[in-house]
Amino acid sequence: MSVKITEECISCGACLPECPNEAIFDTRAAAEAAGWHVSEGDGMADGLYVITYDRCTECVGHYDAPQCAAVCPVPDCCISDPQFPETKDVLLEKARRLNPDKEIDPNKVWSGVRG
Repeated sequence: MSVKITEECISCGACLPECPNEAIFDTRAAAEAAGWHVSEGDGMADGLYVITYDRCTECVGHYDAPQCAAVCPVPDCCISDPQFPETKDVLLEKARRLNPDKEIDPNKVWSGVRG
């Protein structure tokens, strides 16, 4: 499942440098201009960061928890996106494809990831 940023976003930018897949953009338009997709309805208001589900691996293979949520100062701003459920194996494969030069650790998985 991808992570999504809710309307509680204050556009502080804390999440941007933490994403190992460069899946976070400061606007929906920026994500789409780069050729990535954003969940329907996300980032429609000004000042809301977005996460592209094409690049989000919930930090599987990189960290034990989604880093956007870990560094966000706003509770429940970064949540699982139910529109894009993905299993651990799918997320690991996506992480490997997106980061061919990085070591992907199959043991780096958080408890919210589907089987």
